[in-house]
Amino acid sequence: MLIVDDVHENVELLKYLLGSEGFKTYTAFSAEEARLILVNTPIDVLLLDVNMPIQDGFSFCRELRGMDQFKLLPILFITSIDREIGFEEAMKNGGDDFINKPFNKRELVAKIHSVLRIKDLQDELTQEKAKFERELQAARKVQDQLIPEKKFIWNGIKAQTLFRPFFQIGGDFVDCFVDAKKLHIVIADCSGHGPSAALIGAMFKMQLFNLNPSMNLKERVDYIRKNMEIVLPEDYSITFCYAMLDQDLNLTYINGGHPAPLLFMNGQTKSLEGRSPMIMGIDLHANDEVQKIQLSTGSKLFLYTDGASEAMDSGSLFLGEEGMLRIFHQAVVEGGETLVNVQEKILQFCGERPPTDDMAMVCIQL
Repeated sequence: MLIVDDVHENVELLKYLLGSEGFKTYTAFSAEEARLILVNTPIDVLLLDVNMPIQDGFSFCRELRGMDQFKLLPILFITSIDREIGFEEAMKNGGDDFINKPFNKRELVAKIHSVLRIKDLQDELTQEKAKFERELQAARKVQDQLIPEKKFIWNGIKAQTLFRPFFQIGGDFVDCFVDAKKLHIVIADCSGHGPSAALIGAMFKMQLFNLNPSMNLKERVDYIRKNMEIVLPEDYSITFCYAMLDQDLNLTYINGGHPAPLLFMNGQTKSLEGRSPMIMGIDLHANDEVQKIQLSTGSKLFLYTDGASEAMDSGSLFLGEEGMLRIFHQAVVEGGETLVNVQEKILQFCGERPPTDDMAMVCIQL
């Protein structure tokens, strides 16, 4: 505990009274001395006078509240200033309580114990937060292995993925992989954020691992849907798009409630039609419709999660699916890395307001 008062008699009295109650005390006679002690010594409570030379107590308290390490330090003002005026100023400048001189010892000790209990709870929360953040960082490393960003070429076709979780780990999923004759493109978005959504995303990937190579697209989606509906909580849902591209550039896909895939072909950009039900924790007996389209060399296929289309600008306007179509078209026309260009344009749209949802994207260049 640190006692700060320019009157030596006041300091000695408080030191004696609090020492008799078992408190370890430090003393300072100015804000400057107090500052040096606070920087170099762990202090649980600050008892602060108001009327001091050079820098008064209110100003010093305000200064401390502007420093991260002292934002939660309990500060009690002990002063002879009129209580009605002094209490208001104390609270305005960041104090936790106000005691008038001459003070009652029992009241002072009771208030010190009160702020110490609050500080203990705050310290416990801070420790738990630090522990949680360490666990999130570890989980992020695991998720990076589960959902690695990919960039490869298959039969002259360039595939590239991007994954940007908002909350260190997120519920988006994106992957591209190849079997003997086809390129598989999968993107999904679990409702919610954080660890629970990330675990559901991991379960989604497990279903991909368990698919039989001989399954066609409809059979694959039926299998994933059936198994995810068993484990998915009722208040969660998953949108997805599963596409397969063969060597003759025939694209087949099923879009389960996901933002429409975007296709740049012959100088034009359009949204691909067709939308089947999303995956939910309730069996809706969905009828997944397979869509087919013939692509051509020079085309670009782009899929994304709604964290991109739901990005907002400083005026709280959503980018929207039309905005994503426009951004994708511009990114392709300008050349360069399409996913990098798209991401930069989304951030430019947001301005100083960063995206508040996970973002996953995949681009296929033929």
